[in-house]
Amino acid sequence: MNMQRLARAFILLPLVSWLAACVGAQSFTTAARQGETVALAIGWNKTLTRQNMTVTITPSSGAPIIYAPNDTRVRAIMNLYPDPASRAVVGYQTGQQLGGGGSSIGGQISNLTYNAATNESDNDYWQTTVYLDLPTTLPVGTATIAISGGTDAPLNPMRVEVLPGSSVSNPFNVYSSNLAGAGNISLMTYFQNALKAMERAPQSTVTFAGTTIPHSIQFEFSHTPAVGKTWIVNPRGDIKNVLWSDTGTNVRVILTPTAGKTLVQMIDFKFYISGGITGITPTNFKAYDINGSPVSGVSFAIQ
Repeated sequence: MNMQRLARAFILLPLVSWLAACVGAQSFTTAARQGETVALAIGWNKTLTRQNMTVTITPSSGAPIIYAPNDTRVRAIMNLYPDPASRAVVGYQTGQQLGGGGSSIGGQISNLTYNAATNESDNDYWQTTVYLDLPTTLPVGTATIAISGGTDAPLNPMRVEVLPGSSVSNPFNVYSSNLAGAGNISLMTYFQNALKAMERAPQSTVTFAGTTIPHSIQFEFSHTPAVGKTWIVNPRGDIKNVLWSDTGTNVRVILTPTAGKTLVQMIDFKFYISGGITGITPTNFKAYDINGSPVSGVSFAIQ
């Protein structure tokens, strides 16, 4: 499959987007014509979905234009992650700058996820980006785009300069390769609007808390048979292992550190339950220290 068309969907976001946290940054591009697709970097946003998001576009003149939840002009709400082998991630984990300010920049990103109540920074960080089509009736001049919804911090309005003329939205299609045509794109479209497939699937988040950080955790739950198919997601495979199995009704998940050293934060044990399963009910939970002895005082939560 030729992925060039899909690759064009991923707009390179400047570092300022990461450092803007959850208050909004700016649109990409900063100038566009009527009907074109723009990307909005809105920080580490955990609760915004197309089902709860409202977009208010205030043109340079005239009344605001409202995109209600589930408006089809919102093309995708996608999370962009830093490369796990980037200078920022590796530098932060190892305390080195690595020739590009790795440790410093990684630390700044980690600060965005800091939770004062638990004194932890969530290592599962991302940049939420909203792709949307501008209205086809926007007048020339500066327009502001305000996004609301979810339970995260309010977002500051973002600006886009509306240029003269009109255009069309980006289809974000993926095409098959025409081997007989020396790599030319064939006329057959495999997936239309492929960007939407990059949105986060429905999932439940499992987190842990306690005064003592265990070395390993075993978590078991049951679910409704023959509904969906279990998929356990490990957001940070570089710092912890996640082993899991499903009998069709019961799932066992075992969490251990990758380097053999006990993790330094409880939040790093976090994992996701996905795959469209229902009736998730915890059935067994155990925590152990590095010697295999049970650890008390550890709790879990499913959201």
